[in-house]
Amino acid sequence: MKIFCLLLLLCLAPGRAAAAEGWTVKLKVLNGRATYSHEQPMAAKTQENFSGKPRVRGGGPELGLIFNAYLHPAEDGLFKLDYQVELGGDKRALPPLQASGKVQLPPGKPVLAVESGGWKVILELEGESAGEYPKNWKRSIDAALKCGRLSYQAKFSYVPQDQYSVVLYNEKDDAVRKFMLGLLPNSPGLDGEFKLQYTLLLKEGRETLAGGDGELILAPGGGRRSAAAGKSCIFSAKASR
Repeated sequence: MKIFCLLLLLCLAPGRAAAAEGWTVKLKVLNGRATYSHEQPMAAKTQENFSGKPRVRGGGPELGLIFNAYLHPAEDGLFKLDYQVELGGDKRALPPLQASGKVQLPPGKPVLAVESGGWKVILELEGESAGEYPKNWKRSIDAALKCGRLSYQAKFSYVPQDQYSVVLYNEKDDAVRKFMLGLLPNSPGLDGEFKLQYTLLLKEGRETLAGGDGELILAPGGGRRSAAAGKSCIFSAKASR
């Protein structure tokens, strides 16, 4: 069963009342010294879409940004934000970064939503506090794929029962390398363990180095679990809280 679309298309209508409520979503995408940033006003229960040039600092190449976001109402002092981020352009047919998922945001605190392949996606909600929130609200999944000398890691802040994906493209010796990982963490049981469904792909040119889907049973704070992911390739993941 395919557990999600790689590019999550958020199709709700854009919100119009964002400025009235005073919320601002801040996005930063870091790669080495380069920082790509964008801010947009939002209101709860609204969608905002951006396609254009982000602000660039640190000498990075000029890239176009697609940023789609939907802000859910606050629950227990936390807001949930659905996001889709894509950096592309620079005369390249393939975007170097695509990421999508959902993240919990306490107002005023930046959260590392995704980290993979040297890229970091940081989201922050600026606005008035929505009240106290649980101290143990943070959840993260740290996943890794190792194929001989090649290795890729991906870390997500996550909410159970939501889908997460990252796609990376880079050129190596005139060949395009593609890494794709998708995750669906299920709700935990009484003992805290949960099932993590995953799908992955690693290609270099036309050659598929790793691929497939499966599931792992994880426990927050427990050890790393692993599974074979093709010839000489291992996929592993662990959950933290």
